[in-house]
Amino acid sequence: MHKKRAYGRVEKHLAAAKEYVIRKSDGTNKIPRNMKSPNISTIAKINARDTFKGIFWNALESYRGLARFKSVEKRIVYENEHIIRDAIADCAKQNAPIAGISIHQGAFELLHRALCRYSEHVHLITDSVGDIAFREVLKDLRSDPHLTEYHPDETGRLIRELFRTKGILAMVIDQGKHTKGNTVSLFGRPSTLYLRLPKKINEMGAGIVTFRTWSEKKRIVIRFEKYYPPKYDIQHGRETSARLYDQSLKNAAPSESPLVTGIAREVETWIAEHPEQWSWNYHGNFTTAL
Repeated sequence: MHKKRAYGRVEKHLAAAKEYVIRKSDGTNKIPRNMKSPNISTIAKINARDTFKGIFWNALESYRGLARFKSVEKRIVYENEHIIRDAIADCAKQNAPIAGISIHQGAFELLHRALCRYSEHVHLITDSVGDIAFREVLKDLRSDPHLTEYHPDETGRLIRELFRTKGILAMVIDQGKHTKGNTVSLFGRPSTLYLRLPKKINEMGAGIVTFRTWSEKKRIVIRFEKYYPPKYDIQHGRETSARLYDQSLKNAAPSESPLVTGIAREVETWIAEHPEQWSWNYHGNFTTAL
């Protein structure tokens, strides 16, 4: 019973991930060129208790930040802001919007609010959480004059508004309910990232910026990582995907495109750098490999 529940699943996933990064570090699995290797020392030091502790404290920091507690706001620092500013400028020349995508790591609720620094039209796609009362509280906390929330069933309206306002789509990509995702490899195991919407709008002419957050003792870091220009897959072709995908992993499922593959590799690195701040059993990650 223990192995099938959340704590046991996290223990099992962590053990498999540690084995994977050890294989990568000793050369058993050849790392493709230009791909950063996961940090073995960081991931080796944590256990399931660390991850649940991290989830609790980061959730608390998220809600305090959304409530605009000064003690939280003054700790937030932004890194690589030039990436999103340059991306917005580039897309403006093409009369195109931007998608800002991330994962559930660190005080992730703060990411959506952070995007309001860069646009007056931030479109946030969310799913139902908890009971009605809690959803209303969370909606009130998230509220900002520049942010509009959408349910997944409103995807069509969201896309229309996004391209009309030339704003920013705010979205996390490592969870999804009642929707089909993209099969990728994370730590050598088949998993799912929900990139169908970002991929679709990229094909339609929107740019994508990846960003993330993590917590340190005295700082909450919000860091912008990479810009994927509009119609990225057309520009880079499927050969890029083949080079980045590690064919030696028997359990790994190939991604659909260079865009999906590139984002999956980023996500794997983010998790490996701060493994205690990501939920390893989130919505059944890696269930196909258990």
